[in-house]
Amino acid sequence: MAPSEKLKSHTEKDSSPALKRAIAVTRWKRILKALTVALLIVPIGYMLTFAYYAFGTKSTTLMDTASKVLYLTEPNTSLEEMEFDMDFSLFSMNLSFDQYKQVGSEHYPVRHYNLHFVLDDLVEKEMASNLDRNPPRYPGEDNQWLVHPGQVPKVDSGQDWLMLKGLPEETVAEAYFSLNDLYSITELRKAFPGVDVLWAAIYTGIEDEMLSADGDPVSPIGYPVQPDRTYWSPFRDSMSHEETFLQLLKEIQPYEGLAMEVSSHKNLALAERIDYIETNGFKTYGVVVTGPKREIEALERSDLIRSMKLGEVKLWNWTK
Repeated sequence: MAPSEKLKSHTEKDSSPALKRAIAVTRWKRILKALTVALLIVPIGYMLTFAYYAFGTKSTTLMDTASKVLYLTEPNTSLEEMEFDMDFSLFSMNLSFDQYKQVGSEHYPVRHYNLHFVLDDLVEKEMASNLDRNPPRYPGEDNQWLVHPGQVPKVDSGQDWLMLKGLPEETVAEAYFSLNDLYSITELRKAFPGVDVLWAAIYTGIEDEMLSADGDPVSPIGYPVQPDRTYWSPFRDSMSHEETFLQLLKEIQPYEGLAMEVSSHKNLALAERIDYIETNGFKTYGVVVTGPKREIEALERSDLIRSMKLGEVKLWNWTK
C-alpha cells in the first residue's frame, strides 16, 4: 500500500468516531431547542390568553353580554354572581352559570349554561334544563307564550286554566298572561294585587306580527318588574327599571350577534326596537306573575287578561 493511502485510511479511522459524536451532539442540540421552543409556547400562550381575557376586559364583556341578554329575553329569570365559573385554556374560555326562576316567594335553579369561547367567538353552547314546563326553545311568531293583542294566541289557554284549577290549594304557580291591550306596569300591579308581577314584555312596534322590518321572526323582550337586590343583576338599585332596560338594549347592541347566540332568540332587531321605545315610551302586552294558586285562578275573570300559559308549579312557600 502506498504511504498516501495508508495515511488516508488511518485518518478516516481516527476521524469517524469524532464525526459521529459531532453529528449526534448537533442533532440533540436541535431536539433540545425544538423542545425548549415547544415548552415555551404553551406557557406563553396561556399568558397571552390570560392577558387577552383579563387585562383586555374581554371576559367581562362576554360575561356581561351573556347575563344581560338573558335578563331581557328569558322571562322571570335571574343570575347569581357567585354562580359564575370561569376557566381558561389555550386561547379559549369556558363560562358556566346557573339560571333561577321565582315561583311563589322562592328562587329555584332551573337551567345550567356552559359557554365555550375561542377568543371572543362563542363556539359551543350547552344548556341543561330542569324545568317541568319548558317555554319554546326558539320562540317565534307561531309559538309565543306571551302574545300581542293583534295576534291570535297559539296556546290552549282553556286547557291551562283547567290544569291550574286541578292543582292543590297548597301550591304556588308561575303564569304567563297575554293582555287584551297595551298597559303601563303601574296599572297592572294595581290590577293584580294578590300576586307578584315579575316580568313584563315591552311593546317595541313590531310585536303585532312578531316580524322585524326585514321580515325576520322576533321574540318578546322585556325586563324584571320587582326590585332586585342581587349583586350581579343589572337592575340592582335601579331607580327606573324602564330606563335601565333601554340602557341595557343600547349596551348589548354592539354585541348583538353574540347576544343572539347566547339567548334562544334568533333575531333581536335592537336598532328598530330602541328607536321605537325612545319615541313612544314603555307599554306592556304581556306579563309573568307568580303567587298562590287561588289568587292566580281568580284572575281568570279579569277583563285585562286575554290568555294564560301555566309555567312552573311548587309546593306552598308564600310568605306574604
